[in-house]
Amino acid sequence: MSAVWKWVRKEILVVLVAGLYVWALIVSPAKTAQALELSLSILLSVSLIIVSVFSALGLFSVLVDKQAFGRRLGNKAGVGTLLVAAGFGTILMGPVYAIFPLLKTFREHGARWGVIVAIMTAWAVKIPMIPLEVRFLGWEFSLVRSLLTIVAAVGMGLVFDTLMVSERSTHE
Repeated sequence: MSAVWKWVRKEILVVLVAGLYVWALIVSPAKTAQALELSLSILLSVSLIIVSVFSALGLFSVLVDKQAFGRRLGNKAGVGTLLVAAGFGTILMGPVYAIFPLLKTFREHGARWGVIVAIMTAWAVKIPMIPLEVRFLGWEFSLVRSLLTIVAAVGMGLVFDTLMVSERSTHE
């Protein structure tokens, strides 16, 4: 397989978007120029956030002891760790492009898959957003949804820990 084909398969989203822009340029050059201008504006508005997030992740990677982190969130940690992970997920704020690299760094530091899944699932709660949710949907709805999400986060973490047995041996 050629190097170009490997790159295309790895970066399929980039290739598809570039193809769409070529098609749009043929169909409507003026609208394509507007789209490119808007895209650049959005990129510039989030670039400072992205640089900050990746800088913080770099510090985390260097300053946090991987063995200690792995002991607390790894395969030998108990079920209570999933509850802590779910709690962490509820206070975690930020866009996807910040959360996924953070979770990847956690994984590289020894966090087990169940912990990653519990954080991602509980991320749907967003404690700082609860007052807004209560205002529009009511406190009963908010309470039940939040509690079910936490229970689901721990449950899904347990399921993932069971399903990802083959991964367990490589991180112990």
